[in-house]
Amino acid sequence: MKNRPKRSGSRDQPKSKVLEGRVRDVTDAGDAVVETTDGLVLAPGGLPDEQVRVRVTGSRSGVLHGQLMSVLSASPARVVPECKLAERCGGCPLMSLTLPAQHTLKAKRVAHALHGLSEQELPITVESHGPSLAYRRRARLAFRKIGSGLVLGYRMHGQSQLVDVERCPVLTPPLQAALARVREHMSAVLVGAGEIDLDSSGEREAQVAIRSESALAPAAYAAAEQLAQAEPIVGVALSVAGGAPARYGNTDLPRIDPDGLPIESKAHGFSQVNAAVNSRLRELVVELAEPADSRVLELYAGHGNFTIGLSARAGKLLAVEGDAAAVEACRKNLKARQRTAAQVQSADVRALQLKERFDVLVLDPPRGGCPSLAALVDSARPRRVVYVSCHMTTLSRDLRALQAKGYTADRVHVLDMFPQTGHVEAVVRMVRAAS
Repeated sequence: MKNRPKRSGSRDQPKSKVLEGRVRDVTDAGDAVVETTDGLVLAPGGLPDEQVRVRVTGSRSGVLHGQLMSVLSASPARVVPECKLAERCGGCPLMSLTLPAQHTLKAKRVAHALHGLSEQELPITVESHGPSLAYRRRARLAFRKIGSGLVLGYRMHGQSQLVDVERCPVLTPPLQAALARVREHMSAVLVGAGEIDLDSSGEREAQVAIRSESALAPAAYAAAEQLAQAEPIVGVALSVAGGAPARYGNTDLPRIDPDGLPIESKAHGFSQVNAAVNSRLRELVVELAEPADSRVLELYAGHGNFTIGLSARAGKLLAVEGDAAAVEACRKNLKARQRTAAQVQSADVRALQLKERFDVLVLDPPRGGCPSLAALVDSARPRRVVYVSCHMTTLSRDLRALQAKGYTADRVHVLDMFPQTGHVEAVVRMVRAAS
């Protein structure tokens, strides 16, 4: 049979098979790694060192996946989650685990990623700044019209099905209020399916971007205009099927930097979700880079989250970013602060050709990491590299490429950017051994 589907792995199991085992670890996506007699099974809901019973639901890419049926022996660190939807919603898979236990889990993950990269094992502790709830200043939700009602919320763990969310305890107060306003004004006029971004530029204001997969009636645009006037919302962008958005109010409010000047950013572009932790992250990057009177190369600069601080001290700074809108925002941020020693280059890091050497390299790549890092280091020959990452697999891969070039890790900091989740933010400095 020509079209016979391929097996995803040799260990596919019948859906009815039930296994028992011990939770060895929890992945950054929130899946418990359960050791069973049939091998490892990934199943959301289990916590480290618990004995659990799981039902195997299938295999993807040779990895068994399952559903948690019961906890046979609970972890002493298990608690009642703050959100009643935590066990169904995919947003906060570690909310059933105490915060200290979350930090222990994250420290182990970073330690595993960095093992062997330093002359002696570096101490790893997790820094926590700000609240562990009500910290997210940016969120993406999905919606789907079902009958006469609107389901608005997050996707279930590992599934496309939506969990209706009326209240989300990890959202900042402005975003929590914005979610309620969106429900109030848009539930009756949205159709089909789509996504909604909530973004808070400060302690009081929020912006909303609604993207619908289906055409909308004029009533939806009228409702969006009214939504833009409902506190704390100050701006709404409404688009259909990838078209240009209709904008109401102010949809591009800048954040205010500690220096009192605004931080321009790409509208609804990437920014760290946790303001308190991001403030500490910016301090750390400058501290580890030691940019004073140095030639600094920054990759994946974005709108200038680190560029602003680095440019205040560097002798020369070249910031590289591939997104045109982010490049323009970064240039505006530097110009507003009269940072004339800094230059922003619009370029794809993967194809970047360097014509000079630098003392320091700073990078904060996307989850895919920086596969071209080794080649760039060959050209730049920096004395130290400061790498910021939320993905330990690619972080480990890239740092080991640096190790092969003669670099060793001498500083590591771990920040709890995403409490209640398995994700973690690490900042590692690699230094070049003396010739």
